[in-house]
Amino acid sequence: MLKLIRLEMRKHRFARNFAGAGIASIAILLFLIMIGFVDVGAADYAYADYQTAFMIIDTFARATFIIFAGALLSKLVISEYRNKMMNVMFTYPIQRHKIIAAKLIIVFGFTFVMIMVTDLLMGSLLLIVNHFYSFIPGSLTNQDIWGLLVKYSMSSLSAACMALIPLFFGMRKHSVTTTMVSSILLVLVVCSGFSGNGLDVSIHSLIVIPLTLGAIGLWIASMSMVRLETKDVN
Repeated sequence: MLKLIRLEMRKHRFARNFAGAGIASIAILLFLIMIGFVDVGAADYAYADYQTAFMIIDTFARATFIIFAGALLSKLVISEYRNKMMNVMFTYPIQRHKIIAAKLIIVFGFTFVMIMVTDLLMGSLLLIVNHFYSFIPGSLTNQDIWGLLVKYSMSSLSAACMALIPLFFGMRKHSVTTTMVSSILLVLVVCSGFSGNGLDVSIHSLIVIPLTLGAIGLWIASMSMVRLETKDVN
């Protein structure tokens, strides 16, 4: 399986995606800076407390890389069905479900790692800047930091799982457009609802919803491998 994953990454020149992820991270940083300057002095200032600040960072990271995952699914899976490349790959002496599993593992792993890295990087930058300018009141204890790491890990894991959901819609007619649109709609659903000091509630903060969507994403991934033996090959 590891060899298959390496071959897939080499075939699609996957290193380019890390460059794209770096650009996306810079864009997230610019948005966070813009929010900090635009909202300064407002009653519901976005960085009025650590909880809201870290929630905003995580929301931007999840939104960005769930859409990025949709693009990867379109490139690694949907496009290869459309151009019949997948049929050629199925002639190789490799079990079909391993081929699709390698592709989905790449998408899942990339999404998880990039959300986690972005959360940690942006969170660290926030703490460093706050150390010099003290625009966020209070302080973080070691217990708070460990709790934050656990929260980021769970958030990244659930987001990486639910990022596979657009595969279900894209495979209906092997449509790249449908895959991307469903990724964007998914982001609008799971990354909405946060605010400032007033009502700090988001759909993602209700733990049952991201866990359920994550389970659905894994189920779709498993079903896509089952379908390889029948409908999707024809």
